[in-house]
Amino acid sequence: RFIVVEGLYKNRGTVPPLDEIVKVKAEYCYRLIVDESFSFGTLGPNGKGALDHFGLTPMVDAEIITLSLENSIGSIGGVCVGSEEVVDHQRLSGAGYCFSASAPPFLASAAIASIQRIKNNPELLESVRRNRDIMYRTLRGPLMKGVVPSRLDIVSDDLSSMVFLELSGREAGEPVEEQIRMLDEIRDRCLRNGVALVSTGGHVKGHLHDVPPPALRLTVSAVHNEEEIRKAAQVLKDAAVHVFGK
Repeated sequence: RFIVVEGLYKNRGTVPPLDEIVKVKAEYCYRLIVDESFSFGTLGPNGKGALDHFGLTPMVDAEIITLSLENSIGSIGGVCVGSEEVVDHQRLSGAGYCFSASAPPFLASAAIASIQRIKNNPELLESVRRNRDIMYRTLRGPLMKGVVPSRLDIVSDDLSSMVFLELSGREAGEPVEEQIRMLDEIRDRCLRNGVALVSTGGHVKGHLHDVPPPALRLTVSAVHNEEEIRKAAQVLKDAAVHVFGK
């Protein structure tokens, strides 16, 4: 029996209470699978993800850890970490063994180099967290008055470098199709002004049993600076005011 969670939820930007989940897992004799695809490289004192953030131990508090290499690592493919029993099962049952479709060696080398860079340059973790905090402060500050939280509400955790904004106020009462249209228009106007963000409403429909409300997703990285973050917020505000009206 398994409990399966994401260390940082892709469609919501929330962090599960892993410390509490581990207690439930132990009490009821479950195994815990944690997908660290979006938490690795951003959470925890060493950037190892949500388990690291909560001070938990892989293969003790969580039996299986999965990780996509396509996010903070910047490669292709994925990793599964677990006990010898788990690893042997993956080795014999994984697609790479069954269909001879293993990742090319240079992609594995690129992933190793990225992990080594994170390990050797702790300032990267400090930078992404600093930029994340600047983004949340800016969105909640006077620059966004009249838009956040009255028309757009931040729903992601402050720990998340993926910032999610959902409609609030009277716009939140519109039909879902109209909400998606408005968010798509905000996205398009932002892109024309040099800011790329994602409108999530359209691309998740039909793929999830529990479809989250439409939202805008902004992602902050270690290479951004405060000027760029403030510009992004200003562009977002201008686009929102244009679409919503004053």
